[in-house]
Amino acid sequence: MSDVPIYLDHNATSPPHPAVLDVALPLIQEHWGNTGSAHSLARAPHAAVEHARGQLATWAGARAKDLVFCSGATEANNLVVLGASGRVLCTATEHPSVLEAVQLRGGLVLPVDGDGLLDLECLEEELSKGAGLLSVLAANNETGVRQDTETIYAMAKAAGVPLHLDCAQLVGRHEAPENWDYMTVTGHKAGGLKGAGALLRRQGLALQALSYGGGQERGYRAGTLNPAPIASLGVVATLSHSSEIKTLRDQLEAACVSLGARVTGAGAPRLWNTCNVVFEGIQSDMLVVGLDLEGVCASAGSACSSGAAKASGVLLSMGIDHSALRLSLGWSTQAQDIARAIEVLKVVVARQRALGSESWHG
Repeated sequence: MSDVPIYLDHNATSPPHPAVLDVALPLIQEHWGNTGSAHSLARAPHAAVEHARGQLATWAGARAKDLVFCSGATEANNLVVLGASGRVLCTATEHPSVLEAVQLRGGLVLPVDGDGLLDLECLEEELSKGAGLLSVLAANNETGVRQDTETIYAMAKAAGVPLHLDCAQLVGRHEAPENWDYMTVTGHKAGGLKGAGALLRRQGLALQALSYGGGQERGYRAGTLNPAPIASLGVVATLSHSSEIKTLRDQLEAACVSLGARVTGAGAPRLWNTCNVVFEGIQSDMLVVGLDLEGVCASAGSACSSGAAKASGVLLSMGIDHSALRLSLGWSTQAQDIARAIEVLKVVVARQRALGSESWHG
């Protein structure tokens, strides 16, 4: 086994991209001033934040002044959902930062089909009853399933309901969706630093602050800005990735299928980097442990809840009552990594089957 692990958990977080380190390290080591100060040590970090604001706005097709930097995607999601007026709708496969906020608001969770796609008939019925916000995870962090955001936006617009898209998994990987009213982004899934996210909104749309005391971000989000992670988010928004990643993902997925796995969300459009598979009769947490012992880092479902002994809510909403293995690739993934990971998978899956591992139902 190599001393350097093969990292296949990019949907949880990714190693910093070299271009990110070039920009972020000087902001940590040299230009560490408070962006809100008036002296010379504040100028470089302030300029870095505003440059990142422009980079991200360009990617999203928005105005820079309509962007609010936050501590991450979770805070950005909370900002728009908890601050919305009226009834709030979301899908059953949302990230917990949206799902739990909607439930706290007494909102409605809409069903999905077996591939994880939003039930559009149900959506149409609920939109006709009126709502203050519809929140949709554009690309699911566990399965990689991508919603038909253009159709959803058209339906929401016809009903006069603002659409919020959680695009945490898209920045640095895909082009931004064209049509939305609010958008959440972060950068650490694709080479940025943890500790920064942003909420964007279209001109003129309402936004209610959840934190007070400082006046930062035009009064919508109080607290000292964190220049290095924010600058890294701007850099990530400018990155482009080779189509080779999709080829490598397809190779890995095909190998899993040859070992008896079932691909989650196979009938839906998916992120090019995400492989979510179910090995019937094998607990995915045991696969994760076995892979880790052989130097391959992966997740069972979502890393956000991987420490909890319960089935994934995303999978359950899709009618899947078995745990799943998530293998997610990124900018640092190489062909030799996938070749090695496939060989390790063969060994670990065979070992678990020999041990007679039983299905896990949570």
